Amino acid sequence: MIRSTLVVVPVYGDLDSLLRCVDGLVEHLDTDRHRALFVNDCGPDADTIEGALLDRIGDRAGFRYERNDRNLGFVGTCNRAVTELDRGADEPGAEAVLLLNSDAVPTAGFLDAMLEVLDEDRTGVVTARSDNATIASIPYRLTNRGAARTEDRTRAVWGAVAPLLPVSQVLPVAMGFCFLTRRELITEHGLFDDAFAPGYGEENDYCLRLAEHGWTSRIANRALVLHAGGKSFSGNRNALRAAHQRELERRYPFLPDAVAAYQRHGSTATERFADALVPAGPPPRLAVDLRHVEDAGGLVREIDAAFADGFDLEARLTPGTSAPGGWTATSEAPNPDDLVTVTVLVDPTPAEVVAANRRSLELVVVRSAPTALPWSSPAHRAGADQVAVLLDPHVVATTRGGLVAAREQLDRRLTAPLASRSEAIEGRWAALLPLDLTAAEVAAGNASDEVTRLRRELDDLRASRSFRTGQAIAKVAARLPGRR
Repeated sequence: MIRSTLVVVPVYGDLDSLLRCVDGLVEHLDTDRHRALFVNDCGPDADTIEGALLDRIGDRAGFRYERNDRNLGFVGTCNRAVTELDRGADEPGAEAVLLLNSDAVPTAGFLDAMLEVLDEDRTGVVTARSDNATIASIPYRLTNRGAARTEDRTRAVWGAVAPLLPVSQVLPVAMGFCFLTRRELITEHGLFDDAFAPGYGEENDYCLRLAEHGWTSRIANRALVLHAGGKSFSGNRNALRAAHQRELERRYPFLPDAVAAYQRHGSTATERFADALVPAGPPPRLAVDLRHVEDAGGLVREIDAAFADGFDLEARLTPGTSAPGGWTATSEAPNPDDLVTVTVLVDPTPAEVVAANRRSLELVVVRSAPTALPWSSPAHRAGADQVAVLLDPHVVATTRGGLVAAREQLDRRLTAPLASRSEAIEGRWAALLPLDLTAAEVAAGNASDEVTRLRRELDDLRASRSFRTGQAIAKVAARLPGRR
């Protein structure tokens, strides 16, 4: 069991964020067990930052300050901290190392929650939940377009849903802003590869090197560490990120697919829909696709009567069709990550069910009478019956003319206790997972087939006489007088 932790904070510019980080550690780090090491990496205003930092930590027990002779970058500073400045405890397996960005702000209980996860079998790296940490952010997907994920909003949502999430989840890689690992793994495998200096991508490489030896990366759902983000690099950060991403994908070609797979199937429904489960701000959104609906105007009036009070209504329409009054209208396919609180599905196909399942906290399904749905319909009889068996236990199901009663049922679902709503969305998520997995495999297969087809056509083109003739003409033309 891990008993102590070295918290390494590389310091580079941004004094205001650094002091928030220091204050968070002063308040929440148990220095009877753990210690903090701040390493000044000689960035902007290094002397000013040194003075302010020393004033803040003073002679406080468990807090230590060091300064590099020259700028080493994030990678170099972390490596120096754990191999030269503080080599840790002598007892194997007794110590952890937490690499903490200087613009990260710890909250109560963060380290205990992370250490609990690190003690799980074959866990090599642990990260925390945050307001600004890509897939570790909560809420990750937002229901209010144009809204920002603020610290206050993250605290509120995380505080509500964290008890409903598993203690931890496996990630493809852990986020580097708050990066907890075992000291013995650093000793055995090294920390960061200098190929990723001064920073970006080094934490992913470390996680994937450990994964080759059977160690997993996890997120501690009970730990919250806020993060300003992007304040420790100068203007070349985008070029650095792109170059290091190329190197990561050269070493680990599977990484993009692994991250995409996690984003699609690795997160829980509760975390995906956290923003809708803990509502705030403008009225919730309700979306409906009316492109294939007969008497769309009649259905619009029925939906409007049932849901206009309390919902922002959105319709997808056939191009050229006028928008219903007071509604937001589009002819474009919705982004599945543009989440809404409710989707109304009319005689849905399996593909429509999969898309709505990923986009909506609640589903209202409007079905025609069985004899009224012809085989020529996109949702033909067999498909509709198969989908209904999976779907109906988890949705509000009704028929035309029944939407007012459906609204009453929906309101009861939306105002149920949070734990009940979380359990309900997890149940639907699990029930429709086989359908979602099949859709993802079909889409991947179609994409692969399309790439193969295009490559074959390109090879055929290159082998054609007309292509070779065109190349020959171009070479001759390039040598003509007046050409450059």
